[in-house]
Amino acid sequence: MLIKDIFVYIFIFIISWFIFDRLSSFSNIFIQWGIGAIPLLLLIFYPIFITLKKKRNFSEIGFTLKNWLGAIGWGTSIGLIIVILNQYFFYGEQLASFNNLGLGIIYWAFLAFSQEVFFRGYLQKNLEKVYGNFLGLIFASCLFSLWHISIRFYPGWMTPISLLKVFSVGLLWGLSFQKTKNLIAPCLSHFLVGILLSY
Repeated sequence: MLIKDIFVYIFIFIISWFIFDRLSSFSNIFIQWGIGAIPLLLLIFYPIFITLKKKRNFSEIGFTLKNWLGAIGWGTSIGLIIVILNQYFFYGEQLASFNNLGLGIIYWAFLAFSQEVFFRGYLQKNLEKVYGNFLGLIFASCLFSLWHISIRFYPGWMTPISLLKVFSVGLLWGLSFQKTKNLIAPCLSHFLVGILLSY
């Protein structure tokens, strides 16, 4: 199944590249968001489809309330650590800007959920089954950082330093998922980092 998953990753990467490259063609923010949501919806629906097809429990990809309190603790702690490191080592680099907080919350909640379902809940879990926890975490974090190259409307992702930062953050989110077996941890951390590092 892993080979098929890698092909799906490549397919989603190509779709993301194509769509994100053309977002600036649309002046309306809601049209941009609607079109930009397509690759993110693929990141959500593929793991759910495979889980349903194989008649597996959704807890296998992190949809569970077990250890929810620990997951909140891990997610909050790692999110705040990343924000503090960004403040002191990367001079408070901002990730996005929004006209109001509500739009920012919707944007980061959807973005965090979609990426974490695929990269942590599904891909990392499968890679760990084949390569073990350590290498599975490394490979999933590599694929997570490389996917950000497809985000063409934000050229900052294209530099090696930026990709290394995304890889490092992916390691922390992957570790939080390993420790809790719960998507709440990486989703919450991802959301907090996005919100707190946006204007």
